[in-house]
Amino acid sequence: MINQYFLDESGNTGDLVKLPFDINFASQPFFALSCIQVKDCDALDKYIDVLKKKHKVQGDELKSKNLYKSKPEFICDLFEYIKKEELSFYVEVVDKKYCIAVAIVDHQIVTPYFQQFDSELQSHGFRNELADYLSEHLPLECYEAFFDACITKSESNLLNSMKTLRNYFRSSNFKFKYKREALSCLQSTIKFYHDNKTPKIDLVKNLVPIPDINKKGNHIHLLPHVHSWFNLMAKVNKNHNGNISDVTFFHDQQDHFDDILLFCADQIKNCNGINQFDPTTDFNIKGDISLKFPDSKKSSGVQLADVLAGFVSRYVMDFLYSETTTDEKYHKAFMKLRESYSPNHNYGVNFVLPITRRTKLFKKFDL
Repeated sequence: MINQYFLDESGNTGDLVKLPFDINFASQPFFALSCIQVKDCDALDKYIDVLKKKHKVQGDELKSKNLYKSKPEFICDLFEYIKKEELSFYVEVVDKKYCIAVAIVDHQIVTPYFQQFDSELQSHGFRNELADYLSEHLPLECYEAFFDACITKSESNLLNSMKTLRNYFRSSNFKFKYKREALSCLQSTIKFYHDNKTPKIDLVKNLVPIPDINKKGNHIHLLPHVHSWFNLMAKVNKNHNGNISDVTFFHDQQDHFDDILLFCADQIKNCNGINQFDPTTDFNIKGDISLKFPDSKKSSGVQLADVLAGFVSRYVMDFLYSETTTDEKYHKAFMKLRESYSPNHNYGVNFVLPITRRTKLFKKFDL
């Protein structure tokens, strides 16, 4: 029997680093990618038809953007199906600004090219706390300089990015509790660049994220879709005990990034990597990965994934980032998902958000 997993995204799937500079991401500050197992598509079709009649929902295709504000009860009932059928599901929800802060920390402050801490655990903890702080406080000029370094890879742009960071770290506005350590790490990276660059060794590309290449040959800088897709493949592999030869993934049609996702599915076979900080993943994938791109209008599984991704990203924005009070109906819907988590936490929602933000949700739902 083929195990079917359906995927869809929410929140402008494009690259984060591009021109014109826009740290508000066209008013879509979050990206979410969901992946859900559907055991019986015919049964799901019938269940959705019943819900449509119950909640008076029109149209052939379910879309989260149409349901979130007007029909939260419909979404809650749809999540009841996930719970009742014990469907494995995974959601990666990403704060885009935080994602860029993480990239800045990993590529220009605490880099993997030389040892700055006594242990990887200590380094990991420091990176997390610094990225958390920067995502809330980093000045726009630091983001702009980093964008320039990513898009036009030159020594002058790279050094300007790191020196702009250094000016901020030295200022009174930088109140990070490990200020001295952060400045020391950054200065070490600048020294590493000057000490190791040669006419034959171009270190610039080592200190900015590696871009993806789309089907037109254009560079795509920081595509959260890619990192989320890698994690979801590894999570499904873990759930199937390291054997996904009978798994087929169905992703909503992708006009621009289907080739990148297929490339990732091929590359992960040679990864054999281990994320020691996330035991719900297994990157040791054997064999080919089956990935298809159906029309969402003809796939209730993809529509379910759309509602799942769209709800989680909008709920996170409303509950964790908005100053208004979130209606209890949305807490009820998320609680329905929480009740559907696997006992060993191998599936559920992964919140790629600043620690200070996600703590509020973790406490409310005992995550």
